Amino acid sequence: MDDPKRANLDAVSKSDTIPGGVPEELDDAALAAEQEAAAKAEPDTGVYIFHPDKPLEWEGRTYESLTFQWDGLTGRDHLEIESELLMRGRTLVVPEYTGDYLCGMAARAAVELRDAAPPQRAALLKALPLRDFMIICKSARSFLLRAEQ
Repeated sequence: MDDPKRANLDAVSKSDTIPGGVPEELDDAALAAEQEAAAKAEPDTGVYIFHPDKPLEWEGRTYESLTFQWDGLTGRDHLEIESELLMRGRTLVVPEYTGDYLCGMAARAAVELRDAAPPQRAALLKALPLRDFMIICKSARSFLLRAEQ
């Protein structure tokens, strides 16, 4: 007798999409290539201003926006972020696709947060709603990908 659960699994595995509607042929490399092409098509600005849906409250201060000055980052910032990751046991392979690296980059580029040390800045960013955090990380990734032109 045929197992209906097995039939459902077979139907899913034979479909041309996986759950979530992402085509199977769109593997990680293809997705990375798409993201790189999209980033290179954007205007090459070294500054990104993030406007949250509602003001951010952090340690007694309110932020209506956060300005990320990507072009103000230096090689020293890269090495410090990399060192911090290594001290936490994380190996940095591709910075553009490493969430911790992008967060560290954003922490150092955030103009309004320069009063605080980078770990406290990163703590604020990590406390953001996921959607906001990902928007900021996407901006950092786009900046790096545009630099590879």
